[in-house]
Amino acid sequence: MTGQERILCAMRGETPDRIPWAPNLNQWFYGNKFNNTLPDDLDGCTTPTEAIQWLGGEVLTRWDGQIKGRGFPGLHTQFSTCRLSLEYEGEAPEEKLITAFNEYTEGTKIHRKLETPHGTLSQTWRFTEESCADFEEAFWWKDFEKDYPAIRTFIEDRHYGCDTTEYDQTKKQIGDSGFVMQELPENPLKMLHWLCGPERAIYLLIDHGPKLKELFDIHTRKTLEFTEQLLEKTDTKFFISNDNLDAMLFPPYYFDEYLYDHYIPLADLIHSKGGYFWVHSCGNNLKLAKCIKKCKIDCMEGLTHPPLGDFPLHEAHERIGPDFVVDGGNSCHEQELFDEDGPQKIRDFSKNLFKQIAGNPHFIFASSCNTSPRTPWQNILAMRDAAANS
Repeated sequence: MTGQERILCAMRGETPDRIPWAPNLNQWFYGNKFNNTLPDDLDGCTTPTEAIQWLGGEVLTRWDGQIKGRGFPGLHTQFSTCRLSLEYEGEAPEEKLITAFNEYTEGTKIHRKLETPHGTLSQTWRFTEESCADFEEAFWWKDFEKDYPAIRTFIEDRHYGCDTTEYDQTKKQIGDSGFVMQELPENPLKMLHWLCGPERAIYLLIDHGPKLKELFDIHTRKTLEFTEQLLEKTDTKFFISNDNLDAMLFPPYYFDEYLYDHYIPLADLIHSKGGYFWVHSCGNNLKLAKCIKKCKIDCMEGLTHPPLGDFPLHEAHERIGPDFVVDGGNSCHEQELFDEDGPQKIRDFSKNLFKQIAGNPHFIFASSCNTSPRTPWQNILAMRDAAANS
């Protein structure tokens, strides 16, 4: 079977020739590339997608192959009236640094400035060598009352472009080894996290819930418009919202107030064209099982089992539904086994996991939620071999 066929088996509940293995190697690949520690086996590989193809795994592009550095993660963000500009700070890297959120070409900090008719907003991202990842260091929304008119204009004015040329190129490169996953704008609460930070977002929701709901409705409308555009212009079937959905930042009562109105119409639209709706997950998700089911989400990308998460993967079909696609199984707890017995421990863990989840082919062996840059190469090979021998 091809990678595409195995992934479709998981989505449709059909039995593949082996369990599909679709790791998220984005941070692992670019982190090791930055540190010049990529294994010799991957000489000639320039992207995580190429590495997965070399390994014989199934490709689901997630972040790789998407446009970055345009104002928001993975999306070609455009403005009609506002003017977006950026400046770099710090020493220019020898090679372009690529993260899940940005590309650093002229420095290790990115300062974005957005000029609106109601004032200027600014944001800063910083790349950290220790983690080979970047973090939002300064947020767009600093003063609620003062910045509100500019923030509202920001949300009303921006729209998302669809680069069909890049989609077609990525699809051609992948071939029959997997699928392009088209990133969608984040859910409204995650948007608020990007705008002002997760901690401050909680206080703003308490103090200004109705006013924020107006912004959320605008954002949802634009997300639906963009998704309709994608469904018309491309043949993509896999859509992912990178929301880092966890119960700490997205408790069940937030779904009632803010998220069902976003997720349900989005899922309905995607399903009406035969597509699949995925949401990236992080942390603890068990308390969200009923919410995930009600939202009609097909797959939580990267469910994390204990001890790092709280969702035993074999319980997902019972709690969410038999057609729910379980994606996960490789958490940092398994990845960062540095002793010589690590590969065998991974094979034993994987064999037990496959046994627990047996009987329901709605399963993709994948990363929970990504692959740590510290993961030894032999551990990745052990994960690959576990799926190959399933």
